Amino acid sequence: MTIDQVAHGFTKLSREDPKPFGAMAAAVLEHQRSSNPVYARYCNAIGSRETPLPTFLPVEAFRRAAVAAFPPEEAEHVFESSRTGSGTPSRHYVRNLAIYRDSAAEHFRQIFGEGPFLFVTHLPGYEAQGGTSSLLYMIDHLVDRFGAAGSGSVLGDAGKLHDLAELGARSRVPLLVFGAAFGLLDLVEKHEFSLPHDALVIETGGIKTHRRAIERGELHRRLAQGFGIAASAVRSEYGMCELLSQCYSREAGIFVPPPWMRAWVVDPASPFEEVSMGGTGALAVLDLANMHSASAVLTQDRAVRRNDGFEVLGRLAGAELRGCNFLLEHV
Repeated sequence: MTIDQVAHGFTKLSREDPKPFGAMAAAVLEHQRSSNPVYARYCNAIGSRETPLPTFLPVEAFRRAAVAAFPPEEAEHVFESSRTGSGTPSRHYVRNLAIYRDSAAEHFRQIFGEGPFLFVTHLPGYEAQGGTSSLLYMIDHLVDRFGAAGSGSVLGDAGKLHDLAELGARSRVPLLVFGAAFGLLDLVEKHEFSLPHDALVIETGGIKTHRRAIERGELHRRLAQGFGIAASAVRSEYGMCELLSQCYSREAGIFVPPPWMRAWVVDPASPFEEVSMGGTGALAVLDLANMHSASAVLTQDRAVRRNDGFEVLGRLAGAELRGCNFLLEHV
């Protein structure tokens, strides 16, 4: 199987038939071992191990090197992570933006349907980042593909959200609020809302800031109360600059990957070993949409495996991160 075949076929994968995923994953990982100098050097340094798990590249590598299975200067676009202080951002060199658009749109359609939806976005911080934000690019594409007339940002304008809620109710078009977690929390702490009964709120993470950390269940409870909707109408999106696929939460805050992505929870001190079901560890993923960068990625998120999905508990602690990142000397 060729990479071009993967690119044209990965969004057609089905959970009911896992065999095609295995064939595509094997082709992608072999391509990256032969064409991605960073991943090849890393795999060679780690060596072969008796484990069914792929060799996961620590996500921190995207801050340290150009992780690409093609000449980085040929990238169609480069996404950057949001900066924290004066730290170096991660950079994701994207060879083909159509792959990202296909991944984002197809999984959104599978979870939420064809729409149309009246999109409302509230993304403080990300909007200032502009074209380097993969989240903004994704949402702009979703609005183009599934959005109704009137969709747009309400950043700094609570009155516009009231107006769009009324428009959605009159036109009977479901309202979908997409926002950064603490930005949405700030919004409902300062203003009162009564969104239509069929509205959905999707928070994109960032549940820790300079103010405080908050447990996701409590965040969702406050957002539901503040927006005047049921708690089940508040969802989460899991994504990052270094991945070209997203996961959306379902019942009880459990994220389920799209059919072209797999997730594991591994021991941070030994990332080649999967923890038992219900155990806590580091989230590792294999994202076929990352076919031109690195598909097998060890994140810095602390997670619990829940059947065919996972629950994110927050960031790994410093000691746990040292366990994951000792491998970076090989990057």
